[in-house]
Amino acid sequence: MKKIVWVMVSALVLGACERKEPQTPAIDTSAVLQSDRMFSMEGLSRGAMLFQKHCAQCHGPEAQGHPDWENPKVVAAPPLNGTGNVWKRRRLDLVAIIKNGATRQGQQVMPAWKKELNDQEIEDVIVWFQALWPTDVYERWRKANASGGTPRG
Repeated sequence: MKKIVWVMVSALVLGACERKEPQTPAIDTSAVLQSDRMFSMEGLSRGAMLFQKHCAQCHGPEAQGHPDWENPKVVAAPPLNGTGNVWKRRRLDLVAIIKNGATRQGQQVMPAWKKELNDQEIEDVIVWFQALWPTDVYERWRKANASGGTPRG
């Protein structure tokens, strides 16, 4: 009986060691630094933590979005990692959506975070998911924001 209990405990311990917590996606900081992206490592770390706490449930732990995000019949969170169309929004629009939430056809599809996140925390979240964007995507967004226009895909 002791042997069976020992085997079961060992299996549980080994199984727990193999389980991994969701990881924040690795950011290629060399690509980020080469593209004039300005951020602090502290802000990036805060943004990653805040994203995992508040956003990952809908947008995915790696900001990959819901698989059905392009289906107009489904309310699904878009990717924020540069593979969707969120990069086409101006910074002010990104901030407003996070603060005030989003609606589609009068129905709330994203909650407002203005009571949970202050302005700096919202900026940190944006910096974190923008750090995931490929350099060319970020550059198109940056140039359009500098000129006051809307990025074009």
